Amino acid sequence: MEGGALVGFPRGWFVVCFSEDIATGGVRRLKYFGQEMVAFRGQDGAVRVLDAYCPHLGAHLGVGGRVVENSIQCPFHGWRFGPDGACVVVPYAKKIPPRACVRAWPVAERNGVVLVHHDPAGGPPDYEIPLIPELGSDEWLPWSRTFYHIQTHPREIVENIADRQHFPAVHKTEIDEFRYEVDGHICRQLTRGHAFLASGGTDRFASTATYYGPGYLLTRFDGALQNYMLFAHTPVEANAVDLWFAVSLKIVGDRKTTERFVTQYIANLRSGFEDDKMIWEHKIYRERPQLAESEGAIAQLRRWYRQFYEPATTAAPAAAQPAQGA
Repeated sequence: MEGGALVGFPRGWFVVCFSEDIATGGVRRLKYFGQEMVAFRGQDGAVRVLDAYCPHLGAHLGVGGRVVENSIQCPFHGWRFGPDGACVVVPYAKKIPPRACVRAWPVAERNGVVLVHHDPAGGPPDYEIPLIPELGSDEWLPWSRTFYHIQTHPREIVENIADRQHFPAVHKTEIDEFRYEVDGHICRQLTRGHAFLASGGTDRFASTATYYGPGYLLTRFDGALQNYMLFAHTPVEANAVDLWFAVSLKIVGDRKTTERFVTQYIANLRSGFEDDKMIWEHKIYRERPQLAESEGAIAQLRRWYRQFYEPATTAAPAAAQPAQGA
């Protein structure tokens, strides 16, 4: 699909992996925002993410590099780089070259995922990802997750939150109540409706879906089962994203019964998501779409999303807007 007017990658917090993917002492090769990166977990338990290529002779720190205490050691000549990206050891020299450093990315761990903050201007984060208080408790299951690599621009994924009319056409779901609102770095969709099940029945539900910045969507569902659903997508390069969706179910009855239900529940969600994926990967972007009268939320969403392509110091925060009625 065409890139349109938005050039580069948006500013904000983005998931790069789940916390369980990096054990203490572990190293993980990453590529996001068109950049090769390396993630590692030091002996203190903290994850760091650095640019991948050693400033010495260019070896990739994520391919053969190893963790030493809270630094990562280059596999080529053994130079070590600390949490801030500065070289801390050259094993065969007393003096470290003053410019021997790599970029260190701002990192946060929240809700079982590792996030990095991307800002083309190099500015600090200007919002936080909130904690999910129920996650990890005895009453909720841990995340069950699915991963996709998708050929699309990230804005195509984001626009779904403002698109009421695609639910019956794509997901065989009728929406009885739909509200959409934005406030600063947050946009939120509140819906009530009913889904038509393959078994012939219906499932009535209420959901609140909230984007915290341009790439982290958390949805709370209240239906036959209560659950949290995380949709996190991160740009890899132009018109390509990695996307994770993960579900945590509230335990109903006993734990084993709920765990058995997860597999089928995830399969149903995956089927619905893949209907979206098929459309995203084969559509073009209309900079000036011919919208119907009831589709004003899409234009509002586009204004909200554009702020993440502007420097944080100059981006006008999206003002709180009245909810879009049903």
